[in-house]
Amino acid sequence: MDFSYSSYEKLISLLKQYNYSITDYNNYKKYEKSVILRHDIDFSIKDSYKFSLFEESLGIKSNYFVLLSTGFYNPMEKRVRKMLRDMHNRGFTIGLHFDTTAYDNTDLNKPIQSEKHILEEILEAPVNLIAFHRPAPTALANNLKFPGLINVYSKEFFHDCKYCSDSRFFWRDNPYELITSQKYDRLQILTHAFCWAESDRCPAHVYKSFISQASWERYKYLTENIRNPEEFISEEEARKLWLNK
Repeated sequence: MDFSYSSYEKLISLLKQYNYSITDYNNYKKYEKSVILRHDIDFSIKDSYKFSLFEESLGIKSNYFVLLSTGFYNPMEKRVRKMLRDMHNRGFTIGLHFDTTAYDNTDLNKPIQSEKHILEEILEAPVNLIAFHRPAPTALANNLKFPGLINVYSKEFFHDCKYCSDSRFFWRDNPYELITSQKYDRLQILTHAFCWAESDRCPAHVYKSFISQASWERYKYLTENIRNPEEFISEEEARKLWLNK
């Protein structure tokens, strides 16, 4: 299975062919066979927003998890807020992607509740889902619970549902085979929109392009925040940095 949009469309078609209901963390028990589609936004809101439009074109809704403590995007930025609110308003569920390594606290409930509140302010809507970012084994083993939040790495969703992920462009289990085997009535499939595009791509190229794109984005933000930026760097020079010329 590659990382093209057509492969994802085939995944959705297979789920429907084998009578899986595409649902969410609150309603999956209502169906004889159900699948929860999850997306962790580790690197790029733009890629996730684009992917949500693609999913909408397929007639499905899924669950996106926003990482607040990241250096790759700023959930408070106006353009990002607009995208997240639009995703929510179009029926996609937005949850909190929480990085335990961002805090020294042994009691995580306080920073989790703080980030939950921030994300709710961004969305102007309630948040009741949490997914840990690169969870430590203890976070998976202890079946952690937090007030007002469903932990999608709890036993209910990580063990009782068959879980598979495309982390680092690598499937731990092939989802096509999981579906067609008919062994599992409950699936949680984690994908990262950053990995997916109209055509399959070399992972190394994706990461290198992501790094070079950052220089162009920095230039655009610079032009919006200082007067006469061309006195220091021209658009042509910025493009050369972006294109590694």
